[in-house]
Amino acid sequence: MIFEQINNGGDRNFGYLVGDEETGMAAAVDPSYNPAYYIDRAEKLKLTLKYIICTHSHHDHVNGNDHIIEQLGIEVVMYQDAEYFFDIEVKDGDIFKLGTLDLRIIHTPGHCQDGMCILIENKLITGDTLFVGKVGGTDLEEGARLEYESLQQLMQLDENLEVYPGHDFGAQPSSTIGYEKRNNPFILQPTLEDFVHLKANWVAYKAEHGIE
Repeated sequence: MIFEQINNGGDRNFGYLVGDEETGMAAAVDPSYNPAYYIDRAEKLKLTLKYIICTHSHHDHVNGNDHIIEQLGIEVVMYQDAEYFFDIEVKDGDIFKLGTLDLRIIHTPGHCQDGMCILIENKLITGDTLFVGKVGGTDLEEGARLEYESLQQLMQLDENLEVYPGHDFGAQPSSTIGYEKRNNPFILQPTLEDFVHLKANWVAYKAEHGIE
């Protein structure tokens, strides 16, 4: 597998180029502010971009789609009922095939109702659900509850899985499930109420603990 984390610009957005070496098929995940790079990079790697996959429908993750579609005419894959144009819908538990690669879809609502994570071999693309040491923004009611449940689901995965977020908001660009279980202050909260309390007081918590 070819797997590259790409700095897209914007609000420190990350995107990903995923390629199947056996078939040469590739997907651009959340290409957003840097779509031309994905086209050029795939060409250099002798890959054929087949799909755009977006982890959720927020503008800073889908705004590069049109450029790639205009250039290549490829299809967009998103979670079912996403609030943005897509050609192929996926749902929780689906295995989306990219050549010989299996991309497992994990629905993780909270930050966005159509949010999803993508598990590819030992790599988990987490969009805006889970960052390194942080989590995606939500309201303090239903959104927070859904995100808390989504994160609990992710923490059941193998601790050695590598975590690749949708933004470069942490002290490092990637981590592991195990690292997040041991170090992410949101994951360490024992109850939903504690999780919501931390969200409500995150600015003060960051200042107290020297978190940027």
